[in-house]
Amino acid sequence: MATKDYLIYSLEDDPNISHLLDLALSGRGYRFRPFLEYPDFKKAFENEKPNMILLDLMLPVKSGEEILKEIRMDPSNDDIQIIIISAKNLTINKIDGLDLGADDYICKPFDVMELISRVNARARRYLKKESLRIRSLSFDFNNRVVKRDGTEIHLTQGESTVLFELAKNVGKPVTRETLYKALWGDVSGFETRTLDVHVKEIRRKLSPDNDLIETVYGLGYKLKDE
Repeated sequence: MATKDYLIYSLEDDPNISHLLDLALSGRGYRFRPFLEYPDFKKAFENEKPNMILLDLMLPVKSGEEILKEIRMDPSNDDIQIIIISAKNLTINKIDGLDLGADDYICKPFDVMELISRVNARARRYLKKESLRIRSLSFDFNNRVVKRDGTEIHLTQGESTVLFELAKNVGKPVTRETLYKALWGDVSGFETRTLDVHVKEIRRKLSPDNDLIETVYGLGYKLKDE
């Protein structure tokens, strides 16, 4: 994954700070989308989940703490890095934010170069995530190719979309809704049976490693990382 493919959202109601973040991170090659209001952020989040969120806490409509809690309730969001940027600078504020699921906490006013450094550090392991190996299977994220012992396993576009969505979240459950969106972009138009057929075919093609795709009942599927 290249920096230009790494998507960062910010939810910050101060337009000056929002603009500063945009200049700093877009200038470093990240895909950056700033939001001043929660409804706009929520709509974008439902359409495309980011790799990272820079989150203010003192927001109108809904507090940053509530938003953070809401995001972390969905296991499919576990890989999203969340950095709080807030004027709440007491130690207890930082502890509470991290306990709610934030990955880092930056106090305002902040040094722009320090913020960039922290974002880079958090993003680095994802930017390097270009391949994955499980048993005899190798996943090439850049070319979306799966091989067994060097021989490519041929997948349809739909099968590839589902399998790489699972591989992106290896070891963690991915909800059916997330897979619907990856396939069709809109949950309202999903076809339950089509998803099940894709998973069945992927398992067949991965055999004898078909047990790697685990059904998480009531939620979705998981690619085991054993």
